[in-house]
Amino acid sequence: MKLENPFPEYGYFGPEYFCDREKETEELKEALLNGSNVTLMAPRRIGKTALIHHTFERMKAEDKAVQCFYVDIFSTKTFSQMVQFLANGIVGKLDSPSRAIKRRLNNFVAALRPTVSTDPFTGLPTFSFTIEPDKARDTLQQVFEYMKESGKQCYLAIDEFQQVSNYSEISADAFIRSIIQFIPNVHIIFSGSQQHLLSDMFMSPGHPFFNSSQIMTIGEIDKEKFCQFANGFFHSQKREMEEDVFASLYDMVDGQTWYIQKILNRLYRTPKGALDQADVLQAVDKIIREQEINYQSNYNLLTENQALLLTAIAREGVVSAPTALDFVLRYRLPAPSSINLALKSLQEKEFLYHDPKRGYMVYDRFFGMWLKQLAQ
Repeated sequence: MKLENPFPEYGYFGPEYFCDREKETEELKEALLNGSNVTLMAPRRIGKTALIHHTFERMKAEDKAVQCFYVDIFSTKTFSQMVQFLANGIVGKLDSPSRAIKRRLNNFVAALRPTVSTDPFTGLPTFSFTIEPDKARDTLQQVFEYMKESGKQCYLAIDEFQQVSNYSEISADAFIRSIIQFIPNVHIIFSGSQQHLLSDMFMSPGHPFFNSSQIMTIGEIDKEKFCQFANGFFHSQKREMEEDVFASLYDMVDGQTWYIQKILNRLYRTPKGALDQADVLQAVDKIIREQEINYQSNYNLLTENQALLLTAIAREGVVSAPTALDFVLRYRLPAPSSINLALKSLQEKEFLYHDPKRGYMVYDRFFGMWLKQLAQ
């Protein structure tokens, strides 16, 4: 699929529009092919979802027999909703059309209420399912049994897997673990952006998933490679972004992939000509102004202490010790106990992100820029 703008803000559109990640792709692919489950942890908008799709694309290109599934459970609130997402994403996809109908009606009708529709592109019947909550556990077992019986090598990515820890059902994670450990032809990527929750689930003794998967994290794409990737497309417009200009763009958003892509997307739309620092700043300013209503709304939801702390961190960029005396005095912050309460709340609401090596920073880089402007 050829894109009018080669810097998509969302989705995966093939290897042509995917920058680097060669090492990470190989690491993830090799782990899966060697029979390991993988826990993939990364901050939101760094590019973990695109990496999963890119890895699956490469695996399918190398072996057309493998079956890859991606299911995002971020919006699920209950265990039965998660099972419904998995069933809709997997069931029937391993069969020929005629076998799919029979299998779905015979094996799943007891727990699922299928809705039949016609695919507008293929003309084939398609199904979606509604799970009966009291049969969710049996249904999940059937979904994995369905993959097992297919005899095919199946690779399943469950994105935002940390949602499982929020379900009211007791020991949902333990039940999931009890099923998957007996399905030898199914290998899973447990992906998520709330690293503290995933770390607790997969790295803390006493938890069902402890030591059950290979832990993998991803960071920023190399600055030089990203610049070369971007210029590969700008060259088609007969223009180029100088390395120092790209470096300023990259550093402005801490090398976070989605923010870089969004700025490049805007720059690609601009009138032809040299791309300089003024163009970058203008593109960023336009993005921030477009989101100003949302930023103002989010800001208004904060308590006074939360707003003070978040703005102070935005002005600093990165803060390793939010209760340090010089930082507290510089921004006239409240007592350390109040700072810690605000810090915890801002992290839970994902206004702040904590990098163990660097410190605290505003999660949404554009929101951080808006806060910095607000304080001037």
